[in-house]
Amino acid sequence: MNMDGKTQAARIERVAMVGLGLMGSAIAAQVLQKGFALSALAHRSRATIDTLIAQGAAEADSAAQLARSADVVLICVTGTPQARDVVFRDDGLLAGAHAGLIIIDCTTADPDFANEAAAAFAEKGAKFLDAPVNRTPKEAREGRLNVLAGGDADVLDRVRPLMAAYAETVHHLGGHGAGYRAKLIHNFIAQANGAILAEAFGTAAKAGLDLQEFAAVCRLSGAHSKTFDRIIPYLLGGDDSGQQFAIRNAAKDMRSYSQLASSQSSTAVIAEAVRQLYVLATNLGHGDKYVPHIFDVLRELNGLPSSRGEDAEVTR
Repeated sequence: MNMDGKTQAARIERVAMVGLGLMGSAIAAQVLQKGFALSALAHRSRATIDTLIAQGAAEADSAAQLARSADVVLICVTGTPQARDVVFRDDGLLAGAHAGLIIIDCTTADPDFANEAAAAFAEKGAKFLDAPVNRTPKEAREGRLNVLAGGDADVLDRVRPLMAAYAETVHHLGGHGAGYRAKLIHNFIAQANGAILAEAFGTAAKAGLDLQEFAAVCRLSGAHSKTFDRIIPYLLGGDDSGQQFAIRNAAKDMRSYSQLASSQSSTAVIAEAVRQLYVLATNLGHGDKYVPHIFDVLRELNGLPSSRGEDAEVTR
């Protein structure tokens, strides 16, 4: 950690991590590599925590123990139920919270959870930020995520040097819940793009187009996007590593986005169509596969040949 980081966040030396899935384990590794003292809870698989311990991290027995011995706790779990559990269970983070502690939730969670968590931690003198992250596990392993933060600007400024360990950019979207809301809206855009691409390329295949050439045309036009670059390689060559995110989690995010739109009296016509596609994919047995496998669902529905890609189960 550079001298500026030490000056700006002198009290932030001890960092704790809850959630060692694909994103959380990469964030934890970056935090440790950048010179912070790290403690963590074991994932259901010992492999990740054992690797971190070998690199100098410590293992805690409970979330409460993590909170008691940390300046900042990072949470990176599947969704709102898991985040709420790690905060409010008997041996959860709230039980070990203390004055000056800062909780940063990197989870893609429901916006209402932000005020609930912030109020609970405030009673202990602790602070809470909802700060989910954009990009994929690849960028996480490179320390190049984007943070979408909601909460108090002064608290965010105190943790920016820590966030710099795992993120390329930090964006303050507003008060508590703004980070969660921005993340859900962003994910709607990305997941809708994925659904559109799956449907469009399914039609292209049925129409007898050369898909390699059609993809080349799309890359030169308005049909091109980051989502395109992440999921089309699966269609063309069986590589699903560009979007390491489970279809069932996409369905979960689309549900949360639709609820957000409803709470704002905003339309969600397209969102509901997209959500139904991801729900259908999950119900057909593809839920634990990465999002690029959405192509397989439309292949089945449209009577097209099977994918060239191998099934890819998500490890969380």
